[in-house]
Amino acid sequence: MPEFTKSLFFLSKLNNKICNINQFKSNQLIHESSNSLLSSEAPNDFASKESEKKSTNNSVEISESVFYNNDNFNLKNTQSSLSLLTLCNTRESPSSLSVESPKGRLIIKIIQARNLKVKSIDAEPYVICTFENNEFISQGPVMDHNEPIRGIAIPKSHHSSAYLHNVYKDGLVTRKSSFSNVIYTANNPFWMYQVIFDVIDLKSNIDINVYDRKNHESFLGHVQIKPIFIHKKETRHWYKLETLEEEDDDEDIAEIHLEMIYEQINKRHYGPDDFEILKLIGKGTFGQVYQVKKIDNNRIYAMKVLSKKTIVQKKEIKHTIGERDILVRTTISDLPFIIDLKFSFQTPTDLYLVTSYMSGGELFWHLQKEGRFPEPRAKFYIAELILALEHLHNHDIVYRDLKPENILLDANGHIALCDFGLSKANLSSNSTTNTFCGTTEYLAPEILLDNSGYTKLVDFWSLGVLVFEMCCGWSPFYAEDTQQMYKNIAFGKVRFPKNILSLEGRNFVRELLNRNPKHRLGATRDALELREHSFFHDIDWDALLKKKIPPPFKPVISGESDVSNFDLEFTSAPIQKPENNIHASTPLSSTVQAIFKGFTFVDESSFDDRFEKSFFRKSIFMDQDQNLSYSNMDDSGNYYKVNNYKNNNQINDDRTMSIVQTEDEIFQDNFD
Repeated sequence: MPEFTKSLFFLSKLNNKICNINQFKSNQLIHESSNSLLSSEAPNDFASKESEKKSTNNSVEISESVFYNNDNFNLKNTQSSLSLLTLCNTRESPSSLSVESPKGRLIIKIIQARNLKVKSIDAEPYVICTFENNEFISQGPVMDHNEPIRGIAIPKSHHSSAYLHNVYKDGLVTRKSSFSNVIYTANNPFWMYQVIFDVIDLKSNIDINVYDRKNHESFLGHVQIKPIFIHKKETRHWYKLETLEEEDDDEDIAEIHLEMIYEQINKRHYGPDDFEILKLIGKGTFGQVYQVKKIDNNRIYAMKVLSKKTIVQKKEIKHTIGERDILVRTTISDLPFIIDLKFSFQTPTDLYLVTSYMSGGELFWHLQKEGRFPEPRAKFYIAELILALEHLHNHDIVYRDLKPENILLDANGHIALCDFGLSKANLSSNSTTNTFCGTTEYLAPEILLDNSGYTKLVDFWSLGVLVFEMCCGWSPFYAEDTQQMYKNIAFGKVRFPKNILSLEGRNFVRELLNRNPKHRLGATRDALELREHSFFHDIDWDALLKKKIPPPFKPVISGESDVSNFDLEFTSAPIQKPENNIHASTPLSSTVQAIFKGFTFVDESSFDDRFEKSFFRKSIFMDQDQNLSYSNMDDSGNYYKVNNYKNNNQINDDRTMSIVQTEDEIFQDNFD
């Protein structure tokens, strides 16, 4: 039998034995997926994949995880015939991490703009104001020239005489303010909106973007502002807007008029009563994700509610606390393009994680709607993802579950990486881990085959799969049968459709999908190697990091509470508030409740001490030795030998597998 055929035979035998594990009854509970399992659609059919995704948590739940260890080993059949394997250390210790509570609130009045470069008299300029990843999305100008003059949100004394309706001037309806002597036109809009933001980091900036809702969301200007965080200090200023067009010395400069005032607050703790639930936007095994409004300032957030009882039953305490702690770490590190944690608290029955609400929805939703993305758009998303992964890796975090479902879009079209349920902290550059986890389509081959462990480079393999999927419309290794998908990942060829990716793009994918992680792009200098690739020759990385490059696509959003970019099955469902379940089950014991100590915010005075003493000392997931027989690929990459999953007591037969294949065989004609 040829060596390659023999390798496939052994791999198939191993996978068939894994599938037979469900015949053995176990007293231990397993983790169930909260996101969708892969459907049996054709590779380029996103519509059927969407139908399988109905039970997903849109932003923070684990999806179709293949996740196990040697002392918590069990299996459950799924609708897609996928094997779910769970690894989780169940000996839980309390979390000692805390995000600082809000130091105050920043009140911003968006008054007006002038000299906007609008393209028509029907322009409807509006503002997206972002602070610490929380978004305010205004409506159009307060007075629409197609409607009668109406009252606006200004002091009562101005209501009777503030505005006079003028005649048409230069083709635009104009209005004149009696107290400011300013002519209001489509390019000189008047808004007078007020927004109140929670302030956690006194180093944060305000991002202002102006768009035209009536002209295909055309970009009208941007400015980033550093607020003055002095209690009761009020500022009022005209700020220059940066535009995409070259400025003419004879033209008036586009500007926006803002008022700001910062107020310190003393409140340090929050609970469910501080939020009003608006819509259900996601659902998973452990709970739900809601769009909520913070009552004291009307800010919109996403709130994940997790059932303590379910978490304990599924033995997912470590995983849940770990996800929360990684969210804390990414938040305090101010990592770009990553969802941030705003509040966390608990009740006797539930845990609550409150994050920024990303009104653009999941990237998956847009991808299944459009089929595939043009290369420039895909390149933009990938570039921002590289920066996100770079910061995670620099902070010793491996993500391990990169896929479109875990990428959100904000109102401007920038990405935000979410769902850290499978992530692992404290993994240094040269360290390895052995946890078998991820989403099948995006698993790196070393996770499947190499018992010596894998590094953070698995994230770059997944990125290569994602580039292909965004540009071509399907996964390069997809198969309806999970075992066949494993074989495709380990040995399959990747074929590019004609006229889809540029030569630089194809080379970028090839170098990411190198089955030898030692030769994979990023193996030496991590994300810096990806940034230097010729595929990104036209990317200004500094400008991208500062979000100064307008995204090639902007989601259509009617307002800050818009949920149109989320699954209608969730958003149209009746809301069952968490407090309705308080009396539905037996209360948890005080011993069990003690396990969740530290989940809630603590006073910021103890923050630094707790953080340094606890978080850097231990890993969130404690990967087990698993009694495996390891064999590495040699330094030259000439073979890939694995002795896999040996001597598990729950299995009666020999499950030792050895696969030997030369690198030449692996990569021969790998790309057509």
